Amino acid sequence: MAALMVRRAATVAASCAVAVGVMTAPGAGAAPTATEGVTQGCYQRDGYPPGGGRNIGGYPAKYKWDFTPYIGARYYSCGRYVKLYYGGYSTNTTHYNVRWAPPGGSWRQSELRAGADMVWTFDAAYGDYNFSVQACNRGGTFERSRCTNWSPQLYLNTR
Repeated sequence: MAALMVRRAATVAASCAVAVGVMTAPGAGAAPTATEGVTQGCYQRDGYPPGGGRNIGGYPAKYKWDFTPYIGARYYSCGRYVKLYYGGYSTNTTHYNVRWAPPGGSWRQSELRAGADMVWTFDAAYGDYNFSVQACNRGGTFERSRCTNWSPQLYLNTR
């Protein structure tokens, strides 16, 4: 009987050591991966180009035409926000123009900073968004900006 009690005590001690190791493991407080951290009832939805475009992969998928920047988007329901991914150009690019239409609204244009792999995060309204992007080089004092063609139009449902 005493041997059984010792064995149980050893099992309990070993279990506690494993539990403490799991709770204090390196990276335990790290940000969740793409599939982790999605609370029950929450979802993510990716944008897609209804008019076509070449899928260049990524997470979320990104789309482009030849000689245009790429564009991709993901909606996060629990935070009710959108991340718009754009880029592909870094040399001689001073900014990106993003055309976007919010739910029930008309087209707008915003100027975003330049870089090869960029992300624009904003709070989402309930409905449908559309996006397109182009890379631009502002040029000299009296020169107009020179820009690429527009990327494929991307549709994103935020309902």
